Amino acid sequence: ALSMIMCVSHMISAALALAAGLSLPVVGRARAFRTPSRPISISNSGAAQRVLVTDGLAPAALDALAAGGADVTSRSLTEDELCAGALAAYDAVIIRSATTLRADALSAGAAGRLRVVGRAGVGVDNIDVAGAHASGVTVVNTPSASTASVVEMTLALLFAAARNLPAADRGLRSGEWLKPPARGSRLGSELAGKNLGLLGFGRIARGVAAAAAALGMRVFAYSPHAASETAAALPGATTPITCAVSPHAP
Repeated sequence: ALSMIMCVSHMISAALALAAGLSLPVVGRARAFRTPSRPISISNSGAAQRVLVTDGLAPAALDALAAGGADVTSRSLTEDELCAGALAAYDAVIIRSATTLRADALSAGAAGRLRVVGRAGVGVDNIDVAGAHASGVTVVNTPSASTASVVEMTLALLFAAARNLPAADRGLRSGEWLKPPARGSRLGSELAGKNLGLLGFGRIARGVAAAAAALGMRVFAYSPHAASETAAALPGATTPITCAVSPHAP
């Protein structure tokens, strides 16, 4: 997705500038998860920043990084290679979910050029953030990059459940048209006019709420962290009745 591509490119350039001690505004939708507590100078001043991509990215994302002046390498590394200091040859590394960065790998990388770890996605559970901080490595992620995709998937699941699409698909593939009065048929239901309950009200839930309201659904949300004015803005938010519960939350 274009948003992910731009987030990754901005994420690395902003984080490298941050690691160098520069002051710059927030760029794109990248977020610094934790920044070093001591000043850092980047090696090879004036040379292209070397960026390693270990878990693959779309070609357009790699092109965006290269267009920004980075020297990009895309290859996977074994745990032994990581611990042996393979990251020390790079200023930044971009990972997804396949690579796990432990404290020893980060420390070995920081002994060389490594100054930034970028997570192309939301979670940073596969990165030892405390270990990165101790080694002076900035960790950044892209928490908003996949929001639209998850919102759309949530709506797809709601439509599938309301219209019994999985059963209809299986029936058609087996030569049956499951329309009443056929045996096993079930009528679908419109989402318009239904109540939708959202458990949690973060970025994804807000996107689902906006889309559901456009479909004519009445949206209800619960979150211990939501501001009272946000809850008050939801139609009928004080009536705790739902006909559907959003599958956006685990």
